Amino acid sequence: MGKLLKPRGLKGELWITIFNDVDSALKVGMKVWMTSRNGEFFSQIIESLMISRAKSWIKFEGCHKREDADNLIGLNFSIPRSEFTPLNENEIYLVDVIGAAVLNEDRKIIGSVIDIMSLPAQNVVVVETKEGEVLIPYVDAHILLFDNKEKNLIVKDVEGLLN
Repeated sequence: MGKLLKPRGLKGELWITIFNDVDSALKVGMKVWMTSRNGEFFSQIIESLMISRAKSWIKFEGCHKREDADNLIGLNFSIPRSEFTPLNENEIYLVDVIGAAVLNEDRKIIGSVIDIMSLPAQNVVVVETKEGEVLIPYVDAHILLFDNKEKNLIVKDVEGLLN
């Protein structure tokens, strides 16, 4: 869903970045999940929140001073799939692409999607192939189709992309 950046002031608020810049399902009172630096899952409840295109911030219940916020810097946060905003027909969440088989235009298997990177310019699909990882920009120039039912991502045969 997003990442906790740095403290905003002295009262436990944090600047955040939201990975989905079109819509955020976050709401006051919602429970968000994080993984601590030692690998343990824990949750926090949103006390206050401000989402904007320029800068967004969040404050969690029990996080009342800057030191509390310092302990959360750099952690990613997520929400359960049941809390996602419903999609219209032919829309997907990029997380749905993870685990999909990657096929070329001739429907030959290239590899599988192991991650999605959300970069400022575009989203990038990380594909595990026999030769190693390949990064494919998730743009029309490279992606032909994502079949959500069959879990297949069909990529265009763009010279230099896969060979």
